[in-house]
Amino acid sequence: MAEHPTTLETSGRLHLHEFIREHRSRILEHWERAVRLLPGTRGLPYPRLGTHLPLLLDRMAGMMEALHQGAEHGALAETPELDALERLDLGYDLEEASGEYSALRTSILRLYAEHLERTAPGELAALLWELERFNGAFDELVAAAVARHARARERTFQVLERISQAALGTEDLDVFLPKLLRVILESTTVVDSVTLLLREGDLLRARASVGLEELVTSGFSIRLGEGFCGRIATERRPMALRSAATAPQVKAGVFRSQGTRGLYGVPLMQGEEVLGVAMMGSRTVFEFTQEDMLLFRAMVGRATVLILQAQLATRERQAREQTERALARLREQESRTTRLQEVTAALSQALTSTEVAHVVVEKAVRALGAAGGSLGLLSEDGRWFDLLETTGYLEEELREWKHFPSDTRVMFREAVRTGAPVFYESREAFLVEYPEWKGHPQVEDYDAFAALPLWVEGRALGAIGLSFYRRHPFPEDERAWMLVVAGQCAQALERGRLYDAELRARTAVQVALSRLDAIMETVPVGLGFWDTELRFVRLNERLARINGLPSHEHLGKKLREVLPDVASQVEPLLHRVLETGQPVMDVEISGETPALPGVRRHWLASYYPVHDEDGTTSGLGSVVVDISEQKRAEEHLRRTAEFRERFMSIVSHDLRNPLNAILLSAHALLRLEDLGERHVKGVRRIVTSAERMKRMISDLLDFARGRLGGGIPISPRELELGALCREVVDELEAGRPGREVVLEMEGDLRGEWDPDRLTQLLVNLGKNALDYSPEETRVHIVLHGEDGTVRLEVHNEGPPIPPERLASIFEPFRRFAEEEHPSSSSAGLGLGLYIVEQIVQAHGGTVAVRSTEQEGTTFTVRLPRRPVGQGGH
Repeated sequence: MAEHPTTLETSGRLHLHEFIREHRSRILEHWERAVRLLPGTRGLPYPRLGTHLPLLLDRMAGMMEALHQGAEHGALAETPELDALERLDLGYDLEEASGEYSALRTSILRLYAEHLERTAPGELAALLWELERFNGAFDELVAAAVARHARARERTFQVLERISQAALGTEDLDVFLPKLLRVILESTTVVDSVTLLLREGDLLRARASVGLEELVTSGFSIRLGEGFCGRIATERRPMALRSAATAPQVKAGVFRSQGTRGLYGVPLMQGEEVLGVAMMGSRTVFEFTQEDMLLFRAMVGRATVLILQAQLATRERQAREQTERALARLREQESRTTRLQEVTAALSQALTSTEVAHVVVEKAVRALGAAGGSLGLLSEDGRWFDLLETTGYLEEELREWKHFPSDTRVMFREAVRTGAPVFYESREAFLVEYPEWKGHPQVEDYDAFAALPLWVEGRALGAIGLSFYRRHPFPEDERAWMLVVAGQCAQALERGRLYDAELRARTAVQVALSRLDAIMETVPVGLGFWDTELRFVRLNERLARINGLPSHEHLGKKLREVLPDVASQVEPLLHRVLETGQPVMDVEISGETPALPGVRRHWLASYYPVHDEDGTTSGLGSVVVDISEQKRAEEHLRRTAEFRERFMSIVSHDLRNPLNAILLSAHALLRLEDLGERHVKGVRRIVTSAERMKRMISDLLDFARGRLGGGIPISPRELELGALCREVVDELEAGRPGREVVLEMEGDLRGEWDPDRLTQLLVNLGKNALDYSPEETRVHIVLHGEDGTVRLEVHNEGPPIPPERLASIFEPFRRFAEEEHPSSSSAGLGLGLYIVEQIVQAHGGTVAVRSTEQEGTTFTVRLPRRPVGQGGH
């Protein structure tokens, strides 16, 4: 190879490869201005206009430098091929691609010529040498780019032709989409799978796939913006992944199970709208070549057009079919409207339920297109169906169905129970639900059945049964229309029932008024009614006599005008009834009447609201009983009882003094040494009888205090109840030799109680237990300390107290020894348990009794540790 002139070595100018490197930006700017004049580049942004030119200029400079250093030629590698594919992707033909390269050659030479004019104007030989090698290198560049452009374009045309052929003959996406994807798969050797996801609102759903069919069968979908394909759709640009099987943005697990490496996705665009995403994957390579990606984009673009065409054709066909169906529905709707008008007109003329039922069966059933029909109404209690009218069936076939239970297995029951219509499009479908009807003439003569519920305001009236000669599909619009007809029939039936009810009510009102008049005049109490203004509207003669005025002088007048003396007591009660809607029962009223001025009378009255059918209060009623005689009798009894109790109190108090004198004298006699044995026995009987009398007088005194003094008084102080009980137990055993009293104690037994009263309580309960239990049995006394209280239980194993006696066992003067235990030796006034209860209440406690044959009898006393009763200090 000839050496270039050495003058270039020493000259101040730049060699071409140096010039290209130092002035790359100027070259690109000059080239862009020139290439913008070409028709195909107008309006393109710079990143798409010269994507590969910076790299191309760098490699060209390297190539020129290699030639300058004596190399035979420089390698441009894939740079011109990449640029050629980029141009093909933009839609350039060969002429347009060559024009850009010519513009680049011109820009470099012009700028380099200007540089030489400034730095080395006389070095022509060197310039020619540079130009010779530059043009050779550039021609090599253009040839490589044009050849690659031509090959890629030809391949693209062939694939697009195959895609168009695959889509011919069908508009069904599910049919030709797999064909399209298979053509795409076969067009690239390294591609193992091609998948198409179409947009459905905010989702991308797998619609077709070759190589990854599981995505379609599993119904895979993903939201826009999520995952790999969701980002492609949102950003509206192609994207590639090097290892899909491990990439976190890949959401479908099938890519991992298949071991997919390279994955490339392209959005399907219609203008600015995203229709879907197409993806190709490979299990052998991590990256696709530029030519494969370009070809895939071209194929996706053609597929997008075909998909749009198929969708448009499908929509056109659907619109045409929808229009035809709409016209058919319109004609059917016009027919139905006419039939509904005829039914409505006939129903409007029917008044009674019987007339309405006849119209329903004769008009409505025929209007619904049925060959047979029946109307069954539900009884008021919901237990029976009554078949009012039928058509299309023989009378003997329906004789047993005139009145049947509502839970019978028929269509009526199901329609009423669910409130929804029941449809059977064929006899076979009906017999699956009701096999027991097989062979019945009402079924065998027909091939389709329906039952329509009759509902009014959420309440079931019954149902209409329909039978059709031929199978019937019952489309939705017909079902809806049937329900409209059924609704009209239900309203008419309800109107008929109301009309029937009104007729019955008129008759019933007349009968009821007659009965009311008879009742009001025969009942032994006063009855009266007021309106909401508290004016008398009705009353019986007894109330008129109670009030002391004739009936006619009450009507239309207010209570204050008739009974001014009691109005202040009664009117607030009447207003309360009106305000609350609640009755006021058994109120005692007292006052004077116009018939007996100056004489105070007493009445027991009850006042209640009178409601209309809708629940509103339309007035007030009253029931009045004259209790003046009863009140006088009660007052006499009260005074008698009070006198008796005061008498007992005085007697019991005054008897204690002579009784104490007797006891003192008797004890003095017992201390005499010369008193004979016979006299000692007599004195001891005096002491025993006097002690017994003393206890009886003490009980009477306690009784009088309890009744007249507000309860038995107590004087509580700090006390340990266990010690007190031990003393009582010893006393009980000493008084009843041979009997055993068992004492059990547990817990804290300290508190504030009256020791004398608790001793009295324990003695009464203990003696009671000993008196009413067999001699050979034990009496158990249990003390148990609890939180805030002490529980005392006295148990014996005697015969149980009868249940009817338990309720009154603590009442005074109740002794059951003679009644229930004739063998008992006890004697007394029957005040022991009454006094026990009074002592417990004085301490703020409770006492109860439990008595059964198996467990015996147990009295349980609970005493608070600090007394809060009425007798506490």
